[in-house]
Amino acid sequence: MGDETDSICPRCDDETIHRVVAMMEGKVHLVICTRCNSQHRYRPSLATMTRKVPLPSVRQAKVLKKIESARTSRQQVSLKEWQALKEVAGEMEPLPYGPGASYSEKQIVFHPTFGLGFVRKVIDKSKIEVVFEYEIKILAMNRPK
Repeated sequence: MGDETDSICPRCDDETIHRVVAMMEGKVHLVICTRCNSQHRYRPSLATMTRKVPLPSVRQAKVLKKIESARTSRQQVSLKEWQALKEVAGEMEPLPYGPGASYSEKQIVFHPTFGLGFVRKVIDKSKIEVVFEYEIKILAMNRPK
């Protein structure tokens, strides 16, 4: 969203530059014309409709497969680690996460977006590595307001 794309504008009756307003299932759905400011459904330009997207080469396909397998194995490792840490933590109360607070290893934090997490490692005085249920994140700490 926010990107610009070529689309056929029904009000201008021409192919103009549009700003993406909404996406549905990973595809552009609504756009706003930069010329007349009308909002309408995305109508692909003639150049986009005739353009063929090349398939990845054999080498590119192998690299993409390796990246995907590494990504899924990392997610499985973080999920297993998160489950093990949750069992060890038991009924301990999590601290609310805030970038200005200070944390130490093995503390439980609750992040408003990522949920329940466990401090895996203190990287330096301003960064911590936290294991959440589906991913591992590096978060800020000891930041002044």
